[in-house]
Amino acid sequence: MAKYDVVVIGGGHNGLVAANYLADAGLRVIVIERRGVLGGLASSEELWPGFKIPTGAYVLSLFKRRIIEELGLGKMGLRVYLKEPGLFLPLPGGRSLTIWPDVKATVREVERYSKRDASSYVKWVSFWDAFTSLIEPLLYTQPPSLMDILDEARRISPLLGVFRDLAERFVEDFAYAITASAARMLDDYFESEEVKAALVEDGVVGTFAGPYTPGTAYVLAHHVMGEVNGVKGAWGYVEGGIGRLSELLAERARGRGVDIMLGVGVRRIIVRDSSVKGVELDDGRVIEAGYVLSSADVKTTFLKLIDPDAVDEDFRRRISNIESTGVSAKIVGVLEGLPKVGVKDSDPLIGYRASMLIMPSVDYVERAYRDALNGSYSREPWISINVPTTYDRSITTGDYHVFSMFIQYVPRSIKLDESVRESIRDAVYSVVEEYIPGFRKSVVRDMLITPHDYESAYGTVGGNIFHIDMRLDQLFTSRPMPGLSRYRTPIRGLYLCGSDAHPGGGVTGLPGRNAAMALLEDLGKVKRAGVNIADALLAAVKVLKALGG
Repeated sequence: MAKYDVVVIGGGHNGLVAANYLADAGLRVIVIERRGVLGGLASSEELWPGFKIPTGAYVLSLFKRRIIEELGLGKMGLRVYLKEPGLFLPLPGGRSLTIWPDVKATVREVERYSKRDASSYVKWVSFWDAFTSLIEPLLYTQPPSLMDILDEARRISPLLGVFRDLAERFVEDFAYAITASAARMLDDYFESEEVKAALVEDGVVGTFAGPYTPGTAYVLAHHVMGEVNGVKGAWGYVEGGIGRLSELLAERARGRGVDIMLGVGVRRIIVRDSSVKGVELDDGRVIEAGYVLSSADVKTTFLKLIDPDAVDEDFRRRISNIESTGVSAKIVGVLEGLPKVGVKDSDPLIGYRASMLIMPSVDYVERAYRDALNGSYSREPWISINVPTTYDRSITTGDYHVFSMFIQYVPRSIKLDESVRESIRDAVYSVVEEYIPGFRKSVVRDMLITPHDYESAYGTVGGNIFHIDMRLDQLFTSRPMPGLSRYRTPIRGLYLCGSDAHPGGGVTGLPGRNAAMALLEDLGKVKRAGVNIADALLAAVKVLKALGG
């Protein structure tokens, strides 16, 4: 019987981040991954010989520079290509709109649609930069409640001297942005439907919500809080594929004595007298450990891996009520050549260097959402097309290109057989062909991946790419639910370190880091990290001041 200090369930990026921090503190750690591939929902898989395919996440931005520096991943060879332009929106009538990492370049582009919106775009970026300055420090800690943040910020604002008026106005705008819909925020800033369409994706990505759903402005904020190579709000492609990040994390962990077991799952977490004692594997082996960090989703952890009598029935019922219905699908594959995009006012190939969005209006996205609410997949889905091989040729062979199409909405709740799967593929390609004639003929390999597939292949209940939805009642002190938001659980020694822990989904590494720090704090190896709201608010206000807010 093997003995370790800590078992980490799941070899995704969060589990591997946690394992690294725990090993650095001198603990003996084993990571157990039931699949034969590391990375979880951020893996690269050779579905066809010579092609590394991003089956889940496909771009990087939210993985924090602080973690990269603390773990020395840059020195190990982590390289990220800045995606430039960031977004490309082909529009009906051969028009287009391009969003660049450079604000001035985007302003010039937006001016083609509205001079007023060009000015408003600077204010838009300024506000979200300030929003990030206030929220960012809170992402590395056990979460305070949003109301506590607002109360403290309101208390401090009058004390900021010459910044008082600006601070008080910003705090109220901040409170509004937390609860508003993405569409409402965009309406407040912009008049052009084209500009609003180009910016709405981040408010609904991965979430069973529409652009008019309250709270989606915070989802938008969550996705603009990243950076690539020091460029705020930018996204990029990991050299070698998104799975390269987890490979480097695993390489570092092994170098610090972490054992990693692939191709075997955890059958159950062993609990006696309300304390963790280890895990039993699918093959019957038992690993003893005083601590378990689970990067599996919370429903899998408590409803499948924990014996029912280890927690009370009310607790299990509350877990089962957490909203985790996945709505995101993908078509991934290989292209022979890059067919020209049907635009007249820009380079017909530049969209392939960006995330090419097929979502011509906010209302278009809302209609796609309404289809899902009515129990169907979206008949005209919104789509994000990404071709990482326009930057990184290491993940392909010959002259071929790897592509990834992110699609919404395909809810896990629909019945899915081969005829429905084919209908979904037809709906997607039909929409794409309207803007990129000949695209489907250029596809030489493809695979449709739905929430059903994410659930069966990756084990996440509901097939949600964020494990559970990013909605107001499942954020901060309510993520994954009240009483479980600080990584610890009612079972002594069991911690949550997956995407359904604070601060949420995406490839951030933060749930893994924060859960590891919670355990190390409980062991007396580190002190709890605190956050000075006054300093964070002052930093936010200075951002606004510098940008003319």
